[in-house]
Amino acid sequence: MKNRVPILAPLTLTVLISGATIAFEQPDPGPEDGGLRLRLVVLPHPKADIEGYDVRVDVLNTTKADIMLRAGWWYDTDKGDAKDYIEASTSIETYPAIAPWVGQVRAEHRTLPQPDYVLKAGEVLSLSWHTDGRRLKNKVTDPNTVQNPDFPFPGLYSVLATLRINRADRAVLLRSNEQMVAVGGNPGAPKHTYASYGELKPLQRRRDWGWGLCTRSSKATGFRFGQE
Repeated sequence: MKNRVPILAPLTLTVLISGATIAFEQPDPGPEDGGLRLRLVVLPHPKADIEGYDVRVDVLNTTKADIMLRAGWWYDTDKGDAKDYIEASTSIETYPAIAPWVGQVRAEHRTLPQPDYVLKAGEVLSLSWHTDGRRLKNKVTDPNTVQNPDFPFPGLYSVLATLRINRADRAVLLRSNEQMVAVGGNPGAPKHTYASYGELKPLQRRRDWGWGLCTRSSKATGFRFGQE
């Protein structure tokens, strides 16, 4: 597996990969919202023949004042603190896009107070975890809004994290830097597996699919829509 250097930034992160020491420049975090920024760092498993990732998420306080962060657990059975909530509620987005998880979950119902964390002025809150297989997270809060996709095909994916977190006064939506993540040891472009459905042309037996910036039409082979 080839190890790629993320976007350059002032600080250096040193890791051990296959017995050799390799220096990675930490990427710049994503844009600021409410005095906060979010950074994502993903490193492959130290052994090239094992799939898995070391993931780190940093929440940065860019202001000169303390910021109160408040969790948003849905149920009284959720016992984690504010740090656990940040880890669980960090969502993963990819390009090429991967179909999101969609399903029914139990309605939100919590009576216990939410845990808080005071992020000091200029502080960086770092959360790290390890995953096995082709995914970047081990747990989520609401799986409909917090995505944790399995990478379906080998290739080089563009990945970023999003986090909706409550300050004491309002909610903010943070978006991290983008990072390239190699899956299956393949540095090439992965296959597209998910697209938005554009327009159905039943008389012409054609369909329009949207693939990001590229839109194309193709014959609707193997599909039947409505009645003939």
